[in-house]
Amino acid sequence: MGCLKLLVLMLLMNSQVNCDPEDINMGSARNIHSSLKRDVSPCSNFWAYACGNWQRGHFVDNFEIVEDKYAHEMERLLRGMESNELEMAPRLVQQMQNYFAACSRQEHLHPKMENYLQELPRDVVTTLSSEINYKWELVTATLRKFGLNGVYFTELADVAFNDSLVHVAQIRMPPQHAYFQSKFKILDHMLEFGLFQSISRAEHRIAEDLYGLDLQLNNLSAKHRSAEPVVFAWSLNDLKIQIPQIDWQTYFNELLGTDEAPSNLRVEVSDVEYLRELGALLTRYSNAHMLKVYLLMRLCRFVSEASPPDLAPATCVHHMLALLPLGMNYIYDRYVYKTREQDTRLLADIFEALRTTFRNYLQVNRLELTRTHLTYVRAKLDAMQLKLGNLPAETEPAFYDNYYGSANFTDSTFYHNYWQALRLRTFLQHQPLLQQDAKMQLNRYYVNDDVFKARSAPYFEHERNTLTIPLIFLQLPFFDQQQHPIFQQSLIGFILAHEINHAFEQEGILYNALGNETPMGLEIREQRSFKSALECAQQSPTSSLKERLADINGLQLAYDAFFGIGSASEQYEYRPYAFENEFLAPQLFYLNFAQFFCGKLPPAIAHDADDVRVNVAVDNMRQFVRDFNCTSSEQPQPPKCEMWRPR
Repeated sequence: MGCLKLLVLMLLMNSQVNCDPEDINMGSARNIHSSLKRDVSPCSNFWAYACGNWQRGHFVDNFEIVEDKYAHEMERLLRGMESNELEMAPRLVQQMQNYFAACSRQEHLHPKMENYLQELPRDVVTTLSSEINYKWELVTATLRKFGLNGVYFTELADVAFNDSLVHVAQIRMPPQHAYFQSKFKILDHMLEFGLFQSISRAEHRIAEDLYGLDLQLNNLSAKHRSAEPVVFAWSLNDLKIQIPQIDWQTYFNELLGTDEAPSNLRVEVSDVEYLRELGALLTRYSNAHMLKVYLLMRLCRFVSEASPPDLAPATCVHHMLALLPLGMNYIYDRYVYKTREQDTRLLADIFEALRTTFRNYLQVNRLELTRTHLTYVRAKLDAMQLKLGNLPAETEPAFYDNYYGSANFTDSTFYHNYWQALRLRTFLQHQPLLQQDAKMQLNRYYVNDDVFKARSAPYFEHERNTLTIPLIFLQLPFFDQQQHPIFQQSLIGFILAHEINHAFEQEGILYNALGNETPMGLEIREQRSFKSALECAQQSPTSSLKERLADINGLQLAYDAFFGIGSASEQYEYRPYAFENEFLAPQLFYLNFAQFFCGKLPPAIAHDADDVRVNVAVDNMRQFVRDFNCTSSEQPQPPKCEMWRPR
């Protein structure tokens, strides 16, 4: 950890313990002032004005700050808690401690591929090495149990598109990849993964064959790829009839660990023609051994991406949060997080103020929706839930204590634990599929998806119509219950408003109040006024239209919820704050909003760069021009993109 980051972390940790509300707000105001680059006009480039001098040019990722604080607290607990301190779920805590001990004991090591591969589970080794009755479906299912997915096709345990309480297995085309662009890239991977110590003519021939197979698979997926493929709801028996080119019975028997996967197992299938041609291609492929080598190469690639980059204690904590979320979230919630009750009340108030403002938007009905369509949108808004932390509603300690009951984590061998944890995650995801007609137990539901990096930022689940704020996020510099409302509303308020608007952009609108995809949502999306709002947001290029819509509409919603719809800043009763004497309240609102995006700009994944996000959001605020006294020459006035907000 760099000296600057460590200093910031220590200051923030101390401020949580020792500072009174005025001190926290003084600190926030000081951060805003120190970030300003005053020789830039806020009207021409607001991000450069608000963030151009952030930490005087030494950039720190705000998420790294809260993640470091989280890791520090969890490391202390996982290292130091004695059995007599474990009042709740002691077995679960012990399992987490064992995993952490095995991981952090090897902190001086950098993980090597050969270490992981030497600890491959026996059934993986047996399946890969067997020369008798080779079936590519069996090998694919075996490796899927340990996390490898999206090679020949993607399989996920999820819920039905038209009934969000029904468990289904989803099967579709794999995502595009660019791992093996050439024979020589494959040779590089062979050396990187330790599969060969040197490259001979034989390895060149293997690389050529692997590249040829990879090219055929990519060409096949390109041939059939569609932006919105048709989804079929079938039983396993239907699947076997409709796509007989693939031995689905063998695949699901192995994946679910049963002698005979039930014929009425629910599946949702898209890209049907791709799957038919895939089955035919792999069945007639002349070199069965090469299919196994290809899967082994993809397994190595998966391990290299999914494994922690090192085995330092902090890295181990974050690795465990991604792989074993229920255990880590339970420990943090029960033994670290002390302000749940107060935070729940405060965030519920902010959330409700945002929903009330959105309801007022709907009364004006800018999009000129029909009464039926308005009822659909209102029902979704009213049923929306806010959830603090990715934990089930279940409170019984025995549930948590028994949850990882099949795990046998030791405190000495990390690689053994790692493969166990991957297998356990897939098992827990798929277990409900074997329960005939079982409905989701909502009191025991939590997000347990195939991620390599845990979620630190808030997110919206369409199928649950729920906005979740990870507990790791509820720390400074993002949130503190002692902050002044203007700091809370302009940051956590904007973030909640951003996520709320994900429910009503071009993808989210398809889901109704119960989390089911419906024709009515598609009808709304096809409305001329709705399409016009989408076109407005695309006046400049964007990496993600839905994220841009959430930014633009989220800032407008947060602003209106705080100042009132159609408010004029000069009419807002400005009360001088003890921590601020330069900026008026609306100006302070924008500046604190921008602080979320100050600092290091990592490569944007499904988002525009941070400076673009800030500038586009404020450029579409009608009040911004007035709030900062901008002239027409400083800020040109293109049409403001407002989707739900009244004119």
